Amino acid sequence: MKQFKRVIQIPIKNCGVTIPKFFLNFHKQYFQQTVLSILVLVSLHSTCFAQSPYKLDLNREAIIFGAGIGLTVLSFSLNDDIEPLTIDEINSLNRDNINSFDRRATINYSQTEGLYSDILLVTSILSPALLALSGEIENDFTTAVTMYFQTLLLAEAIPFVSKGITQRVRPFAYNDNAPLKDKQNRNAKRSFFSGHTTTAFAMAVFLSTVYSDYNPHSEWKTLVLATSLTLASAVGALRYSSGSHFPTDIITGAIVGSAIGYFIPFVHRKEESNLDVLFGINSNGSVINLQYKF
Repeated sequence: MKQFKRVIQIPIKNCGVTIPKFFLNFHKQYFQQTVLSILVLVSLHSTCFAQSPYKLDLNREAIIFGAGIGLTVLSFSLNDDIEPLTIDEINSLNRDNINSFDRRATINYSQTEGLYSDILLVTSILSPALLALSGEIENDFTTAVTMYFQTLLLAEAIPFVSKGITQRVRPFAYNDNAPLKDKQNRNAKRSFFSGHTTTAFAMAVFLSTVYSDYNPHSEWKTLVLATSLTLASAVGALRYSSGSHFPTDIITGAIVGSAIGYFIPFVHRKEESNLDVLFGINSNGSVINLQYKF
């Protein structure tokens, strides 16, 4: 059957981004390490000869990493502009103004459960390291690690952009049992949507998808998927019980995270993926080409 290809061109326009002092002072080292990691991964690409269900493309990897870093810079700029709640604003908060689906979250507050969610989040971020136990993936290290960092970068950046734009007040701000100092922290206005849940589900879906693609006939695929999603769900549940997020924050994070965790392996597949992300230049300037075969 003859294949047809549809090309969508997205122009890239010049735009200025002001990097806040907050980003420069506290995240310069993180930014440098991220860029260094990208350069190392690209340099290692030519050394990977193992058979793999995935393939790397320098243009596509540059676009994905560039988008992730750009969103990270934007997120710090947006969050740096958040003004903490004033005493009057805190006193005027009324849980009756919250929709009925989310309202019950305002009675929750637990620093301990918040700490547990942090621990489980770190566990979920490290969980893809288990893929190294597979011989096929061990021999295709560069490809797997590249996709992992792309997934993690997008899962961290996208919710943070949303937080800076929406500035939704967290549930614990409505709770009299929560310390005033926590309510007056700018973090109290970063509820939508849950970054913990987004990252946890991104890692869960990434882990299970990559494992399945490398081991399509494995009898462990269902167990890997169930275990990773259970861990991610536990993170979301603790973000709710700690008073950090509303149910809509958590559900949104789970959906976005799952989409990211599946999308990155999908666009790297050799055969199954019909989507190509390319960078080019035409008479109108630089463009991103999204090509889909059908």
